[in-house]
Amino acid sequence: MPKVPTPARGQASDSVAQNSEFFSRDTYNHHAERLDSHARIRQALSAELAGTGRLLDVGNGGVFEYDPAVAEELVAVDLFLDGSMSDDYPDNVAIRRGDALDLREEEASFDVVLEAFLYHHLTGSRCADSVANTRRAIAEAARMLRPGGRLVIAESCIPRLLYPIERALFRPLRRLAATPLLGGHPATLQLPIGVLLSLVAEQLSVERWVPIPLGRWVTQFGRPFPAALTPVRAHLIVARKAG
Repeated sequence: MPKVPTPARGQASDSVAQNSEFFSRDTYNHHAERLDSHARIRQALSAELAGTGRLLDVGNGGVFEYDPAVAEELVAVDLFLDGSMSDDYPDNVAIRRGDALDLREEEASFDVVLEAFLYHHLTGSRCADSVANTRRAIAEAARMLRPGGRLVIAESCIPRLLYPIERALFRPLRRLAATPLLGGHPATLQLPIGVLLSLVAEQLSVERWVPIPLGRWVTQFGRPFPAALTPVRAHLIVARKAG
């Protein structure tokens, strides 16, 4: 298990540790390479990112949900990554340790920032922390963008009507995540697409958002799960920083 860094204020330290341990196993990457829904996500993101000059992938987790060749220069950051890993990737890819809530890359230096399936992992000890942390992650991404640059988001979202139920279940889920029953997967909290769009619009101009069609299988708590049996759906959001 990699060394667990100190998270930014607002993130729960136990969730950070569970994320670190879970993603170090390469379980998610194993499913991302094989499940049909991830193939569709990869296709959508690769098309959206094609031709990027300088790309910052925040919350990469060691998993590329797109073809890294889409960018001339690609910097992938996460709390659990290490710069020594760069040698294992193509020449245009640099791997760095970084916190989505406190980015240390050069300000206003990226053409595109990607935040893919990040926000539902930014949990704290309370449900409200997820909204605050998502808002902060978006603000940090905006700070990294050059004038006119784009924030590209892929995120799993829950229907608004089910959001109160998910919030009510969050504390029990956090306790469950500390047991072997979830296989080491941390507790997560998905936002409704309307809430996420409003958070993005606070910082940037939303150009468009579209659902990403799923296949037959998705990952749920790190395991393959029939897409027809989950209400969670994937969305692609593209927003632009003022020029």
